[in-house]
Amino acid sequence: MISIPMLLDREVDFVTAMITSVRTVLASPVVMLGWGLVVTLAVLAACVPFFLGLLVVLPVLGHATWHLYRRAVV
Repeated sequence: MISIPMLLDREVDFVTAMITSVRTVLASPVVMLGWGLVVTLAVLAACVPFFLGLLVVLPVLGHATWHLYRRAVV
């Protein structure tokens, strides 16, 4: 949830982005587990109607992930 938005937002290398992502998960494991569950369930539900639900779910998840990244990494 942190690595890819951080690579797009800041001038950092991928190792720094991965370390930041791991630290964020370790700081809030319950929240990250919950977000992973939400993403998994949303993608699975979107795949049911011949994958057409992904046209809606992926942009929504991308937007939500960006906002969560901004709140997690100030």
